[in-house]
Amino acid sequence: MRLQVGPSIDNNKVRLDFRKSPAKPDNIPSYEIEKSKADEFVKKYNSQEKNLVILTIISAAVCAILGMFASSHKNSFLRTILGLAGGTVVGTGIGIGISSYKKNHLMDEYNVNEVPKN
Repeated sequence: MRLQVGPSIDNNKVRLDFRKSPAKPDNIPSYEIEKSKADEFVKKYNSQEKNLVILTIISAAVCAILGMFASSHKNSFLRTILGLAGGTVVGTGIGIGISSYKKNHLMDEYNVNEVPKN
């Protein structure tokens, strides 16, 4: 999902919303940021998101291959498949962890806060 600048909250803050789509759940939070930083933040967040998705996919693939090779020395098809599956899960977890850290770091850098729901 891509972030976009939403309506003004007060004189110097705007709301950031995820792009509306039919699949958008109601529980996705909105955020607030200073107007002067909003466009720059949205541009960085959206471009970073593309890179982080690629990083997660690469991490999952590399760990899956490593898991498969690490377990294949026993010459067991079942262990090779389990190593592949385990490596995929670990790699995906690593990619998601890095993505979460990078997004939170960017939000802290721009002082982005979640808008409480009423």
